[in-house]
Amino acid sequence: MKMKKKITAMLLGMSLVTAMSVSPTFAAAKVPTFTDNKQMVEYFWNEVFNKHNTAVIDEMTAPNYIQHNPGFQDGRQAFEDGIEGFLKEFPQSKAEIKHIGADGDFVFIHNHITLNDKDRGQAAVDIFRVKDGKIVEHWDVIQDIPEKAENNNTMF
Repeated sequence: MKMKKKITAMLLGMSLVTAMSVSPTFAAAKVPTFTDNKQMVEYFWNEVFNKHNTAVIDEMTAPNYIQHNPGFQDGRQAFEDGIEGFLKEFPQSKAEIKHIGADGDFVFIHNHITLNDKDRGQAAVDIFRVKDGKIVEHWDVIQDIPEKAENNNTMF
């Protein structure tokens, strides 16, 4: 009986250590079900750019993902590799959604990108096209936030 308890305790301990050592970046993505494209893209955005969970890229983008940002090649793998490199270089980065809207298959996100807490950041608009429940295409327009503006309006 004592030996059985020791083996059970050892197995439970090994299971706990194994579970704790799995990185969320490499764990299989458990993507919820969404009611519309806006909800899906918002979830994707927050997982990738705010939680730094790149595992959702495989599940939520099409393999032939089309990229209009000239800094990235086309394809899901190129996007994933580029984002993982960016997140390694800027581990404190975040991209707070300020506005989000949708028009059919297109979802628009107006966001504030910062590389760390001291960064003034950039204002950006990202546009995603969704087809058959996958993100298939992306455009973005990015603008630095100046130290001093010529007006009293914010960029958000």
